[in-house]
Amino acid sequence: MSKSVLRPSCRPGWFLYKSHCYGYFRKLRSWSQAELKCQSYGHGSHLASVLNKKEGQVIARFIFGYQRNLPVWIGLHDPKKNQLWQWIDGSTQLYNAWNPTTKSEARHCAELNPKNKFSKWNKNRCDERQHFLCKYKP
Repeated sequence: MSKSVLRPSCRPGWFLYKSHCYGYFRKLRSWSQAELKCQSYGHGSHLASVLNKKEGQVIARFIFGYQRNLPVWIGLHDPKKNQLWQWIDGSTQLYNAWNPTTKSEARHCAELNPKNKFSKWNKNRCDERQHFLCKYKP
């Protein structure tokens, strides 16, 4: 009897990279509204963590295929407003891709920056309404 290998599947409209599913949403939401929407998909879904350069490149290419002008929320935030940034899904932040010119005052949520083809992060006010990227492990 042969063993069959099941490939994890993602929700319709989401894409699989390595062991995670990603969903890009072109609805305008604040950071916290976007996180709640991501959580509504279950499976431990949150705004996306970007844990290495290759993952960042895959995500950037995917978003660039849809649009090129609007920033996109990811799951990095500064919940205590003390510049100690954390991933909302609890991942450890070892990799970073901050845009060196990003402003920091009163900006406590991270976005993918369209000016760098979504490969760099900017800090922004969490109440800005933007597109967003969710991630979960199926």
